[in-house]
Amino acid sequence: MTRIITFAEAIREALDQAMTEDQNVIVFGLGVDDPKAIFGTTAGLQESYGEGRVFDTPTSENAMTGVGVGAALNGLRP
Repeated sequence: MTRIITFAEAIREALDQAMTEDQNVIVFGLGVDDPKAIFGTTAGLQESYGEGRVFDTPTSENAMTGVGVGAALNGLRP
């Protein structure tokens, strides 16, 4: 039987699965902790995995890139 879900639901499920399977996976970005949860793609993740693994960032693409590269160099999976 085929399941029909939205792209947003699929993204949220994939993030949840990845974070469950690997403690080094982190999610960060603009609006990640917002009640609208980036169109639902990050809904409930911060409550499930904590602020250390799911966190908001300021509006700065260069800073987000730096966080991602630095995290990856230190063994995390952004």
